[in-house]
Amino acid sequence: MKPLSVTDASFLYAETDRTPMTVASIQLLALDGYERDSFLASLKALILERKHLVQYLNHKPVFAPGQFDHPVWIEDPDFDIDNHVYAVDVGGSGSMADLEATIARLHSERFDRSRPLWRLLVIDGLADGRIAYYNACSHACIDGQSGQIAIQLLMDLQPEPRREAAPATPTPTVPSQAHLAWNAWQQLARATLEGWRKLPGLAQTSARLAARALDPRKNFGAYGKLAPRTSLNQSIDAERTFAVGRIPLADVKAIGKATDAKVNDVFLAIAAGGLSRYLERRGELPRSSLIAGCPVSLREAGDTSLNNQVTMMPVSLATDIKDPRARLKAIRKSALTSKEIVAELAPAMPEDVRFFGLPGMIRNATRSAEWSGVAGRAPMPFNLVISNVPGPQVQLYSNGAAMQSHFPVSIPVHGQGMNLTVQSYLGNLDFSLTAGKKALKNAGQLRDDLLAAFFELRAEILGRPGEVDGWDASVAPHHASTTGPVPLQRFDIPGPREAA
Repeated sequence: MKPLSVTDASFLYAETDRTPMTVASIQLLALDGYERDSFLASLKALILERKHLVQYLNHKPVFAPGQFDHPVWIEDPDFDIDNHVYAVDVGGSGSMADLEATIARLHSERFDRSRPLWRLLVIDGLADGRIAYYNACSHACIDGQSGQIAIQLLMDLQPEPRREAAPATPTPTVPSQAHLAWNAWQQLARATLEGWRKLPGLAQTSARLAARALDPRKNFGAYGKLAPRTSLNQSIDAERTFAVGRIPLADVKAIGKATDAKVNDVFLAIAAGGLSRYLERRGELPRSSLIAGCPVSLREAGDTSLNNQVTMMPVSLATDIKDPRARLKAIRKSALTSKEIVAELAPAMPEDVRFFGLPGMIRNATRSAEWSGVAGRAPMPFNLVISNVPGPQVQLYSNGAAMQSHFPVSIPVHGQGMNLTVQSYLGNLDFSLTAGKKALKNAGQLRDDLLAAFFELRAEILGRPGEVDGWDASVAPHHASTTGPVPLQRFDIPGPREAA
């Protein structure tokens, strides 16, 4: 029995039918001689061998009576792999657009909380004979960094799967209501003591922030500012739209080296350029800059626990600046300021927050905000979440199939109706847009705007022009040759086409 932290549990409290708190990744996989039944059988056997390595595979959340404290993870005594691993036909002509539409539909569904909160769906019927994984779990289980740990535990470095000897474990049982209640009271007591221990750090942090406020050489950057409203910032329903794209990591690193910027700064600049194009075309680009909420890991080096250890920092996207070079410089400055403030706040950040009735308070606030639609009208601290998750740079395999992509799928919420997340894999930045359809009707259009912004920035910094393949939903779009890794063949991923 393992307690969830307030961060983990908040994803359960905040979940509604309109806002499933599910994160996922999409792996395109190449293999010879795919046969659905035999592939599923061997995949299930492989996962059963490794379920002891990844806690969420066979654990589910259980609340104390009255739900007065955060839930705990318990091993599911009725675990059935067939509830979590099965095949889905992509439908249509099997194009990339069909795959994106399938992911959008799957990602609008909630998990059954009487079972472990995950599923790994094998999507077949793709035009070129490959398959895809929709590898999903509740955000209560993992953050971006621990998600990469889980992926590597479930995947292999060679086509032949490694064998794992599952340890002998006692037959799982469901704890009694009295046991759950006693455990919850113990957790509340520990959290109270921890809060008292944090008081000296809180005082020191307050002093550092006061010194920053009095120092004319420093400022608070995007902290304390409110984001301008756009059509992306409205209440959403359960319907989703989804699109993927790919950018060569080598080009992004070269841009960063030439401008003294980090990979994340460059990707934020690409996002800013794409959003500016999209909003300007719609006649709604605000005069003040858009603000992104960027997750920042609080995880210590070597920590491989599967949970959430992140905070959020605001970064100005400098969309009020036209010049791409100047925009990148402004984004870099804003990000550095926010990182300084996170570093000043970190010592006072509690590892957990618990007090009697907190779950109900968060849940009621979420339901009230959704029912009233206030998130679609009230000022927000940022326009969207943009997350950059470093992924593996080595070839991975699953059940004998070569993994050829690593696209993230994330969470839009009321007031921030689109999420942009990028994961690196094998020399590429694989990114995706996940949005409520009310906020963004066609994610593919904005994806193309981001790719165009990449070429604009690359031409400005490195002097290498290019153009973006046009989007045609009836066929698989082209992934052009780049200076990065060799592009995938046949069923290609939307990406840049080099100028002749």
